Amino acid sequence: MSQISTSLLLVAALVATIPAPAAAQPQDPVVQLLEALTNAPGPSGFEGPVRDIVTIGLNELGAEISHDGLGSVIGRFDGPPGSPRVMVTAHMDEVGLLVQYIRPDGFIKFKTLGGWLDQALIDQRWVINTRDGRVHGVSGIRTIHVTPGSERNQVWGRDTIFIDVGATSQADVERLGIRPGDPIAPWSPFTVLANDRYAAKAWDDRVGLGVMLEAMKRIQQRGVQLPSTIYLVATVQEEIGLRGAATSVPLVNPDLGISIEAGVSADYPGARPEQAQERLGGGPGIFLLDSSMLPNTKLRDFFFKVAEAEGITLQADVLTGYGQDGAEIQTFDTGRPALNMTVPTRYLHSHTGIIDRRDFEGAVELLVAVLTRLDAQTIAELSSFRQGDR
Repeated sequence: MSQISTSLLLVAALVATIPAPAAAQPQDPVVQLLEALTNAPGPSGFEGPVRDIVTIGLNELGAEISHDGLGSVIGRFDGPPGSPRVMVTAHMDEVGLLVQYIRPDGFIKFKTLGGWLDQALIDQRWVINTRDGRVHGVSGIRTIHVTPGSERNQVWGRDTIFIDVGATSQADVERLGIRPGDPIAPWSPFTVLANDRYAAKAWDDRVGLGVMLEAMKRIQQRGVQLPSTIYLVATVQEEIGLRGAATSVPLVNPDLGISIEAGVSADYPGARPEQAQERLGGGPGIFLLDSSMLPNTKLRDFFFKVAEAEGITLQADVLTGYGQDGAEIQTFDTGRPALNMTVPTRYLHSHTGIIDRRDFEGAVELLVAVLTRLDAQTIAELSSFRQGDR
């Protein structure tokens, strides 16, 4: 037998051990949307790829689209003449990095955009978005073989971490189109896990974008006539100070606001109910307290009543160390009713988080139910304060 024939037989034997792929199934449009949103790179201040996806979605829904001066996208859906204005918001940006400078040996130093734990930065894959395209890299880690025993269990500070793109010099990096100020996003492609759970980067807050786009899609598919004018607002730079909310809220001039966010799931080893109370599969959540806002109590109770009427389990969460765009709506002008609804998420502000499809569906259906009930009389009641109110 010839050497070529032997090689072909070996290849055939190896191929025979690979399971045949299952028959192709039409992909769920919700999965397609969430995959596109989470895979898109969009650190704070560099949300362009995400903005493109959101704009396409809003155009397909027939929204009147405008922007604020920072790049937030505002999609208006007109209700009856003179109807109240309801602002539903989720932010486009994700936590990321920014190229600070390039070392002579070709390694890249960075600054963080948004809140990161130092231990979440090391030994990860990243993508740098340059003027010439995307360049992949790795945040290197010293091998155990040369690490002294006294240092093996320590957390490496961010000032010691660097990005390795395979370059051999500063000039080599520059030939790749990389320059100071370029954004760096985590590289963690969307993955379907067991039990209809999804792993991806940037759930904070691409899951909120997905909820509001899918909710409006279902409202239109069901032929629901909304009693208010709805503004779906995809904000920028939330992770570095709620900046897009601060600039978009005055343009909308809302009578009431709903923020849709990635919640803090505390159902894994090491997390405690004293820190957060949400869990995957328990339904969408409502923040009763975070570092930026206490919700309007009437609006809070309204959400729980609607959830009960619709058979949707709604989780309550009380936590600190968290801020969100609803705070800018709440303090706008003389004050507005506002609330933050969440999709519970494990491992926020890291390369890979996990959500449960059931929680996403619950959030979508609850938002649909709430928006169909927010007429002028209801909003006036939610905005009023009378003797005996708490």
